[in-house]
Amino acid sequence: MAQPVTVFEAHGKGAQRAVFAPDGGTLVTGGQDARVRLWRVPSFAPDGAFEGHGASVNTLSFSADGGLLASGSSDGTVRVWSFPGGRELDVLDGQVAAAISPAGGLATISTKARAVLWDGNYDEVATLPLLDRRLFSLAYTADGAALLVAGTGAVHRVDVKGRAKAGEYAGHQTAVASMALSADGALLATTGAEGTLRLRRVAGGAELFAVRLGRPGVMQVAFSPDGARIAVSIDFAIQLRSALDGALLRTIDVPIKGVYGLGFSPDGRFLANAGADGRVRIWEP
Repeated sequence: MAQPVTVFEAHGKGAQRAVFAPDGGTLVTGGQDARVRLWRVPSFAPDGAFEGHGASVNTLSFSADGGLLASGSSDGTVRVWSFPGGRELDVLDGQVAAAISPAGGLATISTKARAVLWDGNYDEVATLPLLDRRLFSLAYTADGAALLVAGTGAVHRVDVKGRAKAGEYAGHQTAVASMALSADGALLATTGAEGTLRLRRVAGGAELFAVRLGRPGVMQVAFSPDGARIAVSIDFAIQLRSALDGALLRTIDVPIKGVYGLGFSPDGRFLANAGADGRVRIWEP
């Protein structure tokens, strides 16, 4: 069994997310202790915390230049922070998840399952019509022109300028558990609650493959920086699969059932996972 590079206590009851800063010098995690925590890379020594949320921190999103961090929480707020200083720039009430646009501004998922667009001053631009019964994740395309929103049905494609749905990517039988874009923005990986990983081209939406994961779990997903591999979390393991055809390349055994957020370091050296035991594990993928 492969051993992690390191394991450290991070968030008490449960660690939910693990994301590397764009420059690779810091790992940022969020968890059920209501804190955003920073860890120096490669030592993974603690490097401070952002405090303000009143419940579990479940989503984290960096701006492209690494100067901003948006955190979404079960307390019904999205908070925008300067990074790495941690100055709280704004609090968006009634929101639970956020993605920062590469073109400026951001998008959120509201407590009422609506996708909301905000400008660079964090003023609301538009609340979109109901896209799905529930929404779980969102991400911008590489040029910031479209927003992808996933929930209990398809992955919805929203035209940001037009502030309206412009299409969708279908395929999963039930809820879309997670989605991730490759670093170049060309590929979209999604996992479904039925236990399938699907890969498609963002432009045109052509599906490249669909594979069964063979085991249940949270099914978070992340691309390696070079776009060649896809990491997927399942119960007690992380699967590394080829982005060419979905073939299983490696299974990393993890000694807990709840394997949550996944994040590759920008240089591909490390893969971090947040766990239900409150710990963060660092692997060499």
